[in-house]
Amino acid sequence: MKNKFHIVSLGCPKNLTDSEVLMGHLCIEGYEYTDDPSSADVIIVNTCAFLSSARKESLDVIKEMAAYKSKGVCKSLYVAGCLPKYEVKSKKPEARKGMGTRKIPYVDGIIDSIALHDCHAPRIKSTPPWTAYIKISEGCNNNCAYCLIPSIRGRLRTRKVADVVKEVQGLADRGVKEIVFVAQDTTAHPKFPEILKKASKIKGVRWIRIMYTHPKHIADELIEIMAKEKKILKYIDLPMQHSSDKMLKAMSRGYDRRHLEDIIAKLRKKMPGIAIRTTFIVGFPGETQEDFEDLKYFIEEMRFDRVGVFPYSREKGTKAYGMKGQVSEDLKRRRAEALMKIQERISRRKNRGFIGKTVEVLIEGSRQTARSPRRPTANGSGAVSRFVGRSYRDAPEIDGVVKIAYRGGFQTRRYNAGDIVRVKITKAGTHDLEGSFQ
Repeated sequence: MKNKFHIVSLGCPKNLTDSEVLMGHLCIEGYEYTDDPSSADVIIVNTCAFLSSARKESLDVIKEMAAYKSKGVCKSLYVAGCLPKYEVKSKKPEARKGMGTRKIPYVDGIIDSIALHDCHAPRIKSTPPWTAYIKISEGCNNNCAYCLIPSIRGRLRTRKVADVVKEVQGLADRGVKEIVFVAQDTTAHPKFPEILKKASKIKGVRWIRIMYTHPKHIADELIEIMAKEKKILKYIDLPMQHSSDKMLKAMSRGYDRRHLEDIIAKLRKKMPGIAIRTTFIVGFPGETQEDFEDLKYFIEEMRFDRVGVFPYSREKGTKAYGMKGQVSEDLKRRRAEALMKIQERISRRKNRGFIGKTVEVLIEGSRQTARSPRRPTANGSGAVSRFVGRSYRDAPEIDGVVKIAYRGGFQTRRYNAGDIVRVKITKAGTHDLEGSFQ
């Protein structure tokens, strides 16, 4: 009888790809995966430590999983990911022999690193069959003033083009239709344009989505390839963090507002209708009301498709931690809420502009079983049901969805989760669209 293992993956899709590689290695070594931690002989928690809230969640989950050592069959509990690295970095050199996570009852050890894998590494997918994340690099050289990633993940290390392309081919052979490229900074890979060109030629791949780009690394070559290759979705995740030149300089972002405006203009000129997703930080040390008003105007003027707004989190070990002009938590919250109200109005207007248009949608399930790999079922021959899917504007688990209404039995449509279909948009909300099959 095989030993069973259970893994909890916290944080971003980059962590998820590491977890999938780790799962593959364990299966090769003779372990069997179980989604029930109470039946697992080995439990692994792949942690996130980017923010204090993420570290708290990681510690809470570790403690929750540790309880299975006393009441389940679990013999070993291991911790992987960013939290152990963060704790080593945050301690004084003489104290680094012991990691804080070892103080938690029942934790047996640390998986120090999950190596940046190549195409030969085994991988057990945990995402739906039609979508896969591919991490093209590890670490980051940007050293933004608010960010812990370079100290936790180290400097930039990139994968070979051939390894990435071979992994894309292998996933396509397994039925994956949507490839999502991720990294701490995807555009820092010097050969990312080449990866995109070669991935676009692989049979079976229908959609290629680009996440985690950096404004200072958006080159004209990348924009040209995005515009030319039909499989590359006209969507980009482009975190800008602020618009005020003073704030951008304090954040060590390496660009100014004019640079952002130029990139946005180039993207929209080459790809009319491109969906631009971005994020902003409010309440960074030294942010004045004037800086905040600049950001409000920038969002109103640029009319982004998707916006995330985050109150600045003061993290030990970052350059910003010791900066003067720390902003109160209440003011951070109020500023974040104000920006999101602006973006909600923009999002509603943007979405209403799709009414009457036809878009491709990747079906992910029925309303009751969204994101299930199983074929959805109808509610009866005369009932109204809904499929749920995503358009080119919707990254998995981050953006909105498209709801597709239909009448009659499911068999009359013969659609499966994972199919890409044409949908005419008939209704629009703040985040989601609704439509009918074409």
